[in-house]
Amino acid sequence: MAPRQRLLPAEWYPAGHPDIMVSRVALSDDVTLRVLAAGPMDGPPVLLLHGWAISAYLWRHTIPALAAEGFRVFAVDLPGCGLSDAPTAPGSYSLDAMATRVGLLLDALGLDAAPIAAQSMGGRLALEFARRSPHRVPRLALYGPAGFGDIAPATAFAQFIPRLPGALPSLLVTREMVDFIQRRVHGKLGWFTERDTDEYWAPTQFPDVVRAQLQMLAEFDWTPHDEHALSRFDTPTMVVFGTADATVRPVHAQRLVAAMPRARLEWIEGGGHVVMEEVPEFVNRQLVRFLREQGP
Repeated sequence: MAPRQRLLPAEWYPAGHPDIMVSRVALSDDVTLRVLAAGPMDGPPVLLLHGWAISAYLWRHTIPALAAEGFRVFAVDLPGCGLSDAPTAPGSYSLDAMATRVGLLLDALGLDAAPIAAQSMGGRLALEFARRSPHRVPRLALYGPAGFGDIAPATAFAQFIPRLPGALPSLLVTREMVDFIQRRVHGKLGWFTERDTDEYWAPTQFPDVVRAQLQMLAEFDWTPHDEHALSRFDTPTMVVFGTADATVRPVHAQRLVAAMPRARLEWIEGGGHVVMEEVPEFVNRQLVRFLREQGP
């Protein structure tokens, strides 16, 4: 049997879903991001941010569910991910640089403000942006967010990984590696498909994306949040963890969420690190309820 090939960009999600628009959105700092959009043009906006080394495909179950509820949904491939630009300048993937680009993305989309739902690294990023610009983020829903738990030790030696030349980075990332990671991030509930592995493997055909992921691993801030700083964070926030999350182990979640004046912690029994893929119907209902809440 012929070896499996990476999906071509034209085959990536949301191919075959004409109700989801795909555009390349240029930020004012000359970085261009791929953005998926769905739902009524006049619906209340929601921005979806994924985690490290994946893409907007993470939200494939959430996008249509929110659109069906009348929301205008935007899901982005973050810089260095998917089909977005992968800048190479030092510091491009620091927490500061990434948070700044969230603001630039809202500007480019013409949004004064939008609630954000975010996963893993995206959760740390969303909270930082909301901390800086609380008037732009009325609500936060964070899933397995970095900063609320302990991260796998790969981040500790990321800065020592050499910058690989040419096409070598793509050659080194095999489909079997992506399949292994999929097995690790899932918990005891829903499981992934062959198509899911293909979608997450696909961006590694671009060596710049693989190099960007390694740079991101080294430059981003993966450390736990400061409890005192969180005590001054007033944005209504829902933090959701799967009890079987082995990627961001939620050992600090109870203490840190309790320090936040307007936050609550929700557990999904048996869930892993990608609960929006494992139990999408439950997560979508929970998210819609949270987005529609009024007041604290």
